[in-house]
Amino acid sequence: MILNRAAGGGQVGRHELSMERTLRERLGPIELVRTQGPGDGLRRARLAVEEGADTLLSIGGDGTHSEVVNGIMAAQPEPGQVAFGVIHAGTGGDFRRLLRQGNTLEETLDLFSHPRVERIDLGRVRFTTGNGEPDQRYFLNLASAGLGGHIDRIANRSSKRLGGKATFLMATLRALASYQAPKVRLTVDGVELPPLALSTLVVANGRYAGGGMKLAPRATLNDGLLDVAVIGDGDLKEQLRLLPKLYDGTYIDSPLVEVFRCQSLSAVPCDSDGEPAWLDIDGESPGRLPARFDVIPGALTLLNPLSFVVN
Repeated sequence: MILNRAAGGGQVGRHELSMERTLRERLGPIELVRTQGPGDGLRRARLAVEEGADTLLSIGGDGTHSEVVNGIMAAQPEPGQVAFGVIHAGTGGDFRRLLRQGNTLEETLDLFSHPRVERIDLGRVRFTTGNGEPDQRYFLNLASAGLGGHIDRIANRSSKRLGGKATFLMATLRALASYQAPKVRLTVDGVELPPLALSTLVVANGRYAGGGMKLAPRATLNDGLLDVAVIGDGDLKEQLRLLPKLYDGTYIDSPLVEVFRCQSLSAVPCDSDGEPAWLDIDGESPGRLPARFDVIPGALTLLNPLSFVVN
């Protein structure tokens, strides 16, 4: 188990001793490691898999879960070889919306005593860092570029004391007031599309981001496809009209929005010297466009998923 003491605004750290006692009482012998800072979840997950671990539980928020998954993939196991589970203790909670979770730690641990398992896909992004270097990350849930990345950078500089939903809503309002849409060229499954002024590009494996925004309402985790939404540039009034519709997924019905599914997509700014189009990858902003997005079918075994039937 990999535990992030800083998750939930430090709540995990304040209650870690009682949590550890409950974990050991309910699950028996476990190896519990604590992350020491950003990126440490990835390092510890990779080391655990390289040393033979076949089941990893992530205790923290969406950022922690993403780090653990990236650590698993960095160890290059056979597809589905490592089982991954989530005990959510963060602010946003977007990935846990796709899982069976109890209302208390005890109820959640009871589910792990008789877990359901399902092979799921992962997304992969090959992108450009802020320093201009190539890098890549895997995403469990959702990646975006443009306004979404701008929102993420604002949200991650805030305290998040108001909780995930309020934090991301305030960040969205601030971002809308300052964002300038870049011109971007998209290539979808090898077919190049005409350049467009991009407000937000959503590339989804799961459904939610931003503390409950339903950005990919039809996405499933095991269909071998990425769900894409392209939000074109509109004036501030049009963008504000879309805002409440992000939470129930009906924003995709707007004429500003185009949706489709694909296996791969690349996004390249038309002006390489213009304002960066920042990425959001599972709630973190590690870089910017240009980027290539791919789906890795059946990459991970997930514990305690909900039904993947679209509803």
